[in-house]
Amino acid sequence: MKRLLFALLHRTRLLKLVSWCNRKNVTILCYHSVVPDQNVPPRDPYKQHIPLSLFLQHLDYLERNYRVISLEDFLTAKQNHLRIPNRSVVLIFDDGFEDFFSLASKELIRRQLPATVFVITEGAYGRFRCGDPFLSWDEIQSLASAGILIGSHTSSHPNLPELPPDEARRELSDSLSAVKRHVSQGGVPLSYPYGQTSREVIRMAELAGYSCAINGTLGPNDNHAELYALSRTVIASDDDLVTFAARVSGLTWWAEKMRRKLPRRGPAKWNEELAPRMPLLVETFDGQDY
Repeated sequence: MKRLLFALLHRTRLLKLVSWCNRKNVTILCYHSVVPDQNVPPRDPYKQHIPLSLFLQHLDYLERNYRVISLEDFLTAKQNHLRIPNRSVVLIFDDGFEDFFSLASKELIRRQLPATVFVITEGAYGRFRCGDPFLSWDEIQSLASAGILIGSHTSSHPNLPELPPDEARRELSDSLSAVKRHVSQGGVPLSYPYGQTSREVIRMAELAGYSCAINGTLGPNDNHAELYALSRTVIASDDDLVTFAARVSGLTWWAEKMRRKLPRRGPAKWNEELAPRMPLLVETFDGQDY
């Protein structure tokens, strides 16, 4: 149903209107894994493994209709009150899966599109395993040398607000130190595991010395976006081109805002009550039903 609606809006050029209305905001597009078409998992319940051919369609669309900027350029412009090009988007990849090195990064580098990969540092040491293999430090250093920004996804990907404060601080500081030891770059951004954070955790991230932090709130970032609580738009593995266009335009964010204003019925909301209790593969897909 949603795809039919998005297709109708696309044909009537209403998506262009929504995109124009959001042109001064910056959308952070979050991917997880890019895999060869023949290696798409038969079961992908959390829609993390996007086939390469579809990923390339997304990149083609962005190059035709948007301006892909680096997270660093976005932060510099925000901190110095500089003008950001209209229809700017930032590409990020959570978890630091090995296929980012072997597949996604090669296409990004070929097209000269900036991106940030957020690594689970225990995974880079080979100490943390959960299904798909993670980037090694050698691969991470190679990516950094090629211009990919390296960010932290903490040491072991816990739900930070549920940890005792000392453990949460250790997850943040140990991961930040590990990235700084292995990679030479100006600043290290943070992506909160599961997109979950709190006022206390936000303060911890700032005091630890991260350059910014991204949470699981759906939507674009305007001039007033909080530096340590930036919003993102998660891209699902089955997002065809029209659905992708709807997400990038900000339509799904608008639809989610409208949904939240309606009376609630049925099960508890996924982002607030279910995702924190699930393992690594359950990244927050807030609003993904739109």
